[in-house]
Amino acid sequence: MKEELEFFQAWWKILKKYWNPPAKDNESKEAEKFWKSLISDCRNLRKRYDHNKLFEPFARKMCLDLIDEIDRRAVELHKKER
Repeated sequence: MKEELEFFQAWWKILKKYWNPPAKDNESKEAEKFWKSLISDCRNLRKRYDHNKLFEPFARKMCLDLIDEIDRRAVELHKKER
């Protein structure tokens, strides 16, 4: 139970950190760094739970869902700019 709580606290921090993504078609160095950092943070979070064979698949799915949500948010936030 402690691991799950720690996971969700870390997951929430990542969500808040990346909540305002750049536009998907933004090719600036800052935007590239944003997306690479998001993926890296999610990968590192998931890897912390590799040893827990029951929780690891859930952690992987939640991290992928987090990336998808930030991706969706990037499209939604910058829809008006197109």
